[in-house]
Amino acid sequence: MRNDQFPQESVGTHQPALFIHDIDFLNYHFNHDKWDWFKNFVPEYAARIEDHFHRWIAGEWTVTAVGAGTQALTPLVNGVLLVTNAAADNDATEILTMEECFKLLDGYPFYASIRFKISDPTQSDFWFGLLTGTGYFAAAPDDAVIFSKQDGDANLDVITRTNAVQTLTDTGVDLVALTWLRLGIHWDGHDTVRFFVFRDADMYCLAQVSHTTYICQDEEMRLGFGIMNGTDAAKVLYVDYIKGANKLAIE
Repeated sequence: MRNDQFPQESVGTHQPALFIHDIDFLNYHFNHDKWDWFKNFVPEYAARIEDHFHRWIAGEWTVTAVGAGTQALTPLVNGVLLVTNAAADNDATEILTMEECFKLLDGYPFYASIRFKISDPTQSDFWFGLLTGTGYFAAAPDDAVIFSKQDGDANLDVITRTNAVQTLTDTGVDLVALTWLRLGIHWDGHDTVRFFVFRDADMYCLAQVSHTTYICQDEEMRLGFGIMNGTDAAKVLYVDYIKGANKLAIE
């Protein structure tokens, strides 16, 4: 390759010759509008976690459990994690990233998503998203940006919470037993968190809810999900994938 196909030293601000760094250096300065989207898939520009659960190593996650539940891969297409609680009321399993590694900063957009289904949409609790600490069920964390379903109904709600004060909104979507659904959470890097509920088959948007209050911006948070029994019967959560992506933050 020619030397001018690589970053050059001190070329001047009028011709920055920016490159996306990989096996082949891609000149970002030219046609940058086309590459703005793509560059966020390389670690120089974005921090992300993606797991399609083709393997499961519990030691790579923070697992908070009540009762003798199990987490194991199950033989379903795409790679699926099967989370099964033991058969006691309030037995629970919560699975989060090892560290609080995502932060909603001004100028740094964030997106998280999950594809999941649960066995009992009424007599169970469920959450997905960002929070401080190592779980949601034992005691509500000070800070959270999550989807939440409470025991006793199938309503899928969304919550933004900071310093133990929150806004909760019903998405208008109810969970259905053993029916795949996809959820998305987007922070625009300015003042709004948007929650999306997508139909599984075609990613049709069933609901969008926007929050502009009680958005935690001063704490790093873990990405995760959890399920808790609402009765003394085992509840099951299937997770096909989980994703979290933050524009690489410069603090």
